[in-house]
Amino acid sequence: MQIEVLPSAGSPRIPYLEDKLVIVIDVLRATSTMVTALANGCQAIIPALTPEEALEKRLTLPGSLLGGERHALPIEGFDLGNSPFDYVPEKVGGKRIVMTTTNGTRAIRDASAAPLIWMASFLNMQSIVLAILRQFQTDCKFQGIVVFCAGTEERFDLPDTLCAGMMIEALGTNVVLNDLGEAARILYRSSENQLVDMIRNSAHGQRLMSLGLERDLVYCSTPNILPIIPVLEEGEIVWLTKG
Repeated sequence: MQIEVLPSAGSPRIPYLEDKLVIVIDVLRATSTMVTALANGCQAIIPALTPEEALEKRLTLPGSLLGGERHALPIEGFDLGNSPFDYVPEKVGGKRIVMTTTNGTRAIRDASAAPLIWMASFLNMQSIVLAILRQFQTDCKFQGIVVFCAGTEERFDLPDTLCAGMMIEALGTNVVLNDLGEAARILYRSSENQLVDMIRNSAHGQRLMSLGLERDLVYCSTPNILPIIPVLEEGEIVWLTKG
């Protein structure tokens, strides 16, 4: 199994994606929040690149909510921010949410040429790994995996890379990695018993801490608590129920 890890949304070199399974990771906090929203009964999440695009999309979806952030802060006039704790059942149950974030929704857009795109986080990593193994144990149409780490404003992001490393480690030794994939695996192996501390000390983690969002950080660093695979289907992120 060949795995190529990309460092951030907006990476200058996007590999050929038409025969790849893409995994998008934005630990702090977009993919963590998407997983949580679906677990709490959200019907679908529609990713948008900008707040303006989100507002336009919401006009075509009566009853939908607006969610997201810019630079970790809620967007003025939106119904929800990007904290997973905003996406409780009483707010999101049965709702579509149009979401735009600084890095995560951009990474999803960058991956749009791929035939299959899943959203991963620490929260749902075991389910992602098991689904990958099922895909590649059958007569798989994919010629490998591309992992889009969303990064932080086009820069390397430690939490996303740790999460990619966790996935690679769980997939076993029968993998062929690019250099960043190998680095992610080494980083995870050296940090797996201190994930929260590593993430807390990252630049993105420090940003959330400065905003009083340590609860978000600790939650988003918790592995394997939600058995959900969010998949992009016809422009909407929904809970994968087949395959």
